[in-house]
Amino acid sequence: MKKYVAVMAAVLALFAVGCASSGAAPAAKALAADVGITIIHTNDMHGRGLETATEVGYPKIAGYVEGLKAAGKNVLVLDAGDTIHGLPWVNLEKGAPVIKLMSAVGYDAMVPGNHDFNYGQERLFELAKEAKFPILAANIYKDGARVLPAYTIKEVGGVRVALVGLSTQETTYKSDPSGLKGLVFEHPVGELARLVRNEIAGLYDVLVVVSHIGLDGSSDPVSATLLESVPEIDLIIDGHSHTSLESARKTEPRIVSTGANGVGFGVVELTIGKDRKVAAMSAKTMTVKSEPALVSSAAVKAMTDEIQKAQAPLFAEVIGKSAVLLEGTRGIVRTSETNLGRLIAWGMKDAAGSDIAMMNGGGIRVSIPAGDITKGIMYTVLPFGNYVWSTTLKGSELDAIIEHGVGKLPDADGRYPHFANLTFTLDATKPAGDRVSNILVGGVPVDPAKNYSFATLNFLFAGGDGYTMLTGRTYKEFIMDADAFIKRLQKIGTVVD
Repeated sequence: MKKYVAVMAAVLALFAVGCASSGAAPAAKALAADVGITIIHTNDMHGRGLETATEVGYPKIAGYVEGLKAAGKNVLVLDAGDTIHGLPWVNLEKGAPVIKLMSAVGYDAMVPGNHDFNYGQERLFELAKEAKFPILAANIYKDGARVLPAYTIKEVGGVRVALVGLSTQETTYKSDPSGLKGLVFEHPVGELARLVRNEIAGLYDVLVVVSHIGLDGSSDPVSATLLESVPEIDLIIDGHSHTSLESARKTEPRIVSTGANGVGFGVVELTIGKDRKVAAMSAKTMTVKSEPALVSSAAVKAMTDEIQKAQAPLFAEVIGKSAVLLEGTRGIVRTSETNLGRLIAWGMKDAAGSDIAMMNGGGIRVSIPAGDITKGIMYTVLPFGNYVWSTTLKGSELDAIIEHGVGKLPDADGRYPHFANLTFTLDATKPAGDRVSNILVGGVPVDPAKNYSFATLNFLFAGGDGYTMLTGRTYKEFIMDADAFIKRLQKIGTVVD
């Protein structure tokens, strides 16, 4: 009996060893030779997937990828978010054209940016199912479970490359909160550390984080914080702050980004040594200007041509004129009022019949040059499809709204307010919360006890850009911001200042 027990104990011990071994990652053998991997990456496209004189478009990206693969290169294609929403040709089908084109290009993964939730979470999840690549997010949860895959591991030239997605926590107020109900955006640093050191430990050779977090001074954390906390990272493909490659790599050589709005795509060349570690890395951005010989993929170009042909008549319609440049440059509208911001706000005021209207700088995407203003241009300026809502405020409540709007200065931030029928004096040298004075409505000092009708976007009523003082209020809904803008232009004919 003792002998039987001893034998069974030995068998059980072997079984236990076998079980433990089967759950552990097998040790990776040394590579026979160095391996090269080329990573093509995009970020903050905001629907700029069609070729233009200044934007590369998906056809040229696809053409470049096809050329690399034809030459026998090991290729990965990645996107760092704010991709499936932006311009009308994308918004009309709620992101579907972009997913179709990205699948045709051969993307391997993307991370959702804050604006990728603009159609609501359910639409994003539908598109994730349609995509021929995973949409990754390690730090987005609902009811205690991740809503999207945290990572994927691709074997490229015999090298195991882990791709991990991380989304900005700012999504909770930089996308319409009504489309985010139930979602929890956990801190990306903690999520990444747990994932790397527990869930995928030993399963990869190279760790690439695809992050929509950015390097903006108003964000916390920034992508550089990931590297400080998780040194196992080999490369961050970054988005959100619209940072150029040069600026990103000055912050940290392992961070790459390509600016924004489809002006370029990034190319990272990795050399993986025989020990399966990154031995060398180089990076560059390809633009229409820098690479005039870029060749389009015939198949992907045909897909975009078909979309453009079907939508061209709508976009070419002239809705007004301007005798001056209408300023919508990102860094300007997020730090000061402009003629374009005020014009949009006046359209909202007209639509709601309100005393005051406010437009947030983050909702203004481009400038309008002098000349004819077409629907195509207008939808590029206001691509988000927000509605004009109005409510009633006491004069005493206006100060908190304005103070919040200017509270991030000198940093550029989407909350910066542009008003119709309201002016104020700003002293940005004072502490945040104590910068605003001399508030005038219609040229008259604001009466703290008086009721004023106040119009702005439904996005801000839902707490977008941190305007939480507007949440939960009763409101009246009017037309979309773009339609209000069209009506304003048609009313005045030609903008002169």
